[in-house]
Amino acid sequence: MAHDLGTSGNKATLYDCDGVLIGSCVESYVVSYPKDTWAEVNPIDLWRAVCNSTKQLLEKTGIKAEDIAAVSFSGQMMGCLVVDQDGVPLRPMMIWADTRSVKQEQFMKDAIGEKRGYQITGHRLSASYSAAKLLWIKENEPQIYDRAYRMLQAKDYIIYRLTGQFVTDLSDASGTNLLDIEKQTWSTELIQAFQIRVELLPELHSS
Repeated sequence: MAHDLGTSGNKATLYDCDGVLIGSCVESYVVSYPKDTWAEVNPIDLWRAVCNSTKQLLEKTGIKAEDIAAVSFSGQMMGCLVVDQDGVPLRPMMIWADTRSVKQEQFMKDAIGEKRGYQITGHRLSASYSAAKLLWIKENEPQIYDRAYRMLQAKDYIIYRLTGQFVTDLSDASGTNLLDIEKQTWSTELIQAFQIRVELLPELHSS
């Protein structure tokens, strides 16, 4: 079973072990735009979408839950969801389309330099990426930043709900502006330059 957590909905598909498509369905959720340049999703809606689409898919195909060999995820990148130590979201998730953190983007450029930032991450330093969004929370919602235990992406949150593990994969990590793509580790240089709490970053894994 594969889930793809897109911008406005979760696409669920079921394949047999020979790669033959058995069934598929889509469960939508709402993207909120409370202010200009803001774009947020309620992470609980992501979880409900995964649960509902899973149930629909099993009912539609007649496949039993115990016959599912594996569950995999793909999804939207460059988000910022902060959760407490129990995995409870502390605020709505800022998605990739949220670009409110232009001030924080400039801070990052001033702190490390655009060229050096690109050398480490393989990306431009941008308000679109997770680090700037996290810095926006730090500056504008300090009480939430102080309570935050981990910063997650969309599929990271669902994986936590299923496994209790705070993890991410290298693909999602590369969309944070915090990953050293050559060393495949969180960049100490960037974390220190941006003044971000390193413990907020989840454990890294290959896909």
